[in-house]
Amino acid sequence: MVEQSTPLGLSIGTTNLVAASVGRQPVIRRSVLTLFGHAPPEVGAAGNDPAGVVLSGFVDRVGDPVPLVAADGNRYPAEQLLVEALESMAGLATRQRPSDVAIAVPSYWSPAMSGALQSTVVASEILAPGGVPPRLVPDAVAALTALNASPGLDRRGTVALLDFGGGGTSVTLADAASAFDVIGRTERIPDFAGDQIDQALLSHVLDGIAGGGGDVDPGQTAAVGSLAVLREQCRTAKEQLSRDTVTELTVELPGYRGDIRVTRAELEELITRPLDRVVGAIEDMLARNNITWSSVSTVALVGGGASIPLIVQRLSERSQARVVATAQPALDAGVGAALFAAYGRGADTATWVAPAAVPVAGPPAQDAESATLGALAWSQDDASDDDVVPYSGEDFYVPPEAYEPTDTYQPEPAAHDDDKPWQRLPMSVFGIAAAIALVAVGGVAIALTSVDNADREQPRPGTAPLSSAFTPSQPPEEVPPVTIEPVQPPPQPTADVPPPVVVPTTTVPTTTPPTTTTTTTTTTTTTTTTTPTTTTTTPPTTTTTLTTTAVTTPTTPPPTTPPPTTTAPTTPPPTTPMTTTYLDIPFVPVPVPIPVPDGS
Repeated sequence: MVEQSTPLGLSIGTTNLVAASVGRQPVIRRSVLTLFGHAPPEVGAAGNDPAGVVLSGFVDRVGDPVPLVAADGNRYPAEQLLVEALESMAGLATRQRPSDVAIAVPSYWSPAMSGALQSTVVASEILAPGGVPPRLVPDAVAALTALNASPGLDRRGTVALLDFGGGGTSVTLADAASAFDVIGRTERIPDFAGDQIDQALLSHVLDGIAGGGGDVDPGQTAAVGSLAVLREQCRTAKEQLSRDTVTELTVELPGYRGDIRVTRAELEELITRPLDRVVGAIEDMLARNNITWSSVSTVALVGGGASIPLIVQRLSERSQARVVATAQPALDAGVGAALFAAYGRGADTATWVAPAAVPVAGPPAQDAESATLGALAWSQDDASDDDVVPYSGEDFYVPPEAYEPTDTYQPEPAAHDDDKPWQRLPMSVFGIAAAIALVAVGGVAIALTSVDNADREQPRPGTAPLSSAFTPSQPPEEVPPVTIEPVQPPPQPTADVPPPVVVPTTTVPTTTPPTTTTTTTTTTTTTTTTTPTTTTTTPPTTTTTLTTTAVTTPTTPPPTTPPPTTTAPTTPPPTTPMTTTYLDIPFVPVPVPIPVPDGS
């Protein structure tokens, strides 16, 4: 009997997190984490619980040495917040502890950001089952994997993958003729982003209210909460206009209440210029790699913004290439990560398959709650006649040798490295037509019949709930204890001999036997101490026997061996005239003499 396993795929986005597991519908949530002192953290849009502390924006802050400061004053590193959110996503996606985990990370991340996540996630019992860290896969690689499985990609020419996310658009080129090897590095275009479209639509609605005679002042304090609600409605309207030609928003602002009608044509007018800049950036990227539009065989669209009809129309007009997108493009990277996770922990001996025809299930009947999201469903039986090609190479992700703290948490992209392991990987990885069968580990097929985007289940608690303030990675050094011994009043100072000096005893760890050493500026004065101390001074070192009488005792310094790394000076230090000052210290019965330079 084959033991059943539970592979889990996760994808990280600026706006959304996705989790896909075997036998259950994928889950999508906003990249927002709410912390509670009495309950596990929750991932997704913040509720109305006043006891929760809401944190967002941590995805793009991963690797930043400056932690995020919550409303309660506590500080949290961004990568720890992200791991907590991913653990909650895992609890929503499957009721079983995952056996293998793969995480699709943004392709534009720097090595320092990926390394920060890798070093943090390895401590998670949920995401690193059995102590084995999850596999980090660039989301472009994961998305191409899912698209090659269904609906399939052409095996000739160049594939241009466009990821329209909430924080920007990422463009990746892959050579389809050579098993989808990635060409160059992913290009990030911040001019076209889902958040910017939401803001543009919000401004358009407010302008319409003002033009209709509405008395609305967005700068009023009372309008802040209402504007946040309206902006969320604009995001929903943007998604609705991807399917319908018109929608309505219910606006409730101080000084105005009513319904606003927004059409798809109005939305397209708002995004035309930013979209043109994206097309221009793609053309520049093709030119830098000596690729023409005629060589592009497929334009693949992923990400939440890929559902906007104008994007497909504009790219089809500019290129004769086939434009490919799934019914739920926001889920593609998470589904591709689930396919990677299905191969288990033996990443170096994973078996990859050549492309073949893949049966794709049509949209199933859905309940009212998930019908608006469409369907992304495919599954396949365990039996498969495809020949597998064993692959034994390097892992996709190699953690950096050391964490590189910088002045900014996201350094400028480095020059393209042709030797990145995941780029050298023979991209028969993307020939995953029979991978759907391999996902059916233990006879259970991965069935993405619908998508769950409502907070209907409480997330599973993480292994380390964030209920305390962030502790710096390197705490300040402890101050060694200083003991002041009470002494008898010193004799009157003379012109030749200064009064005795009490040297505070400081215990310093050392590997050499303890000795008693004292050094004065002009002469050697001896006193009695009960605790042997070791003081590092500039060689040569003088060792004297300490007594209770302030008597000048000439001594002959024994020969000493300087430390290997220290060169002893050849001339004695200059002599400075000293004057004794007496200080009254609390809890010390007598004044303490302190020598100071004459004239200070």
